[in-house]
Amino acid sequence: MHLRRGDEGDLSEHERQLLHHIPAGAPGVPLGDVARHLALPNSSASVLVKDLARRGFVRRTRDPRDERRLALVLTRRGAERVAADSVLDPERLTGALAALGAAERRALVAALERVAAAGAALPPAPARRRRRARSTS
Repeated sequence: MHLRRGDEGDLSEHERQLLHHIPAGAPGVPLGDVARHLALPNSSASVLVKDLARRGFVRRTRDPRDERRLALVLTRRGAERVAADSVLDPERLTGALAALGAAERRALVAALERVAAAGAALPPAPARRRRRARSTS
């Protein structure tokens, strides 16, 4: 069964990941946090943010905790795009779960709780190292 909604193809994978890392409301997230999350240099993340802002997905605001810094926040269009990008279509998931018996649903919940607990018990993932561009001279 296919639960994924259609991919509109209007965003690159980095743009999609960036949108999913930005909150819809204040205080937002600094560009540096987004760059680290994507393992990109700040300059590359900045180019992505500028393009997404131009297209109406993201806006830059002053960080309320530090007026010298900018924070990124999803616009309404950006929040709608993130919601539409969901892997689980709520209506189809509801239909799939309705087809299971009560005992099967309880077993599924128990299994998901074990997976969540196992994930929470894992040590933090090591920071990914960025590759440095080689000089061709």
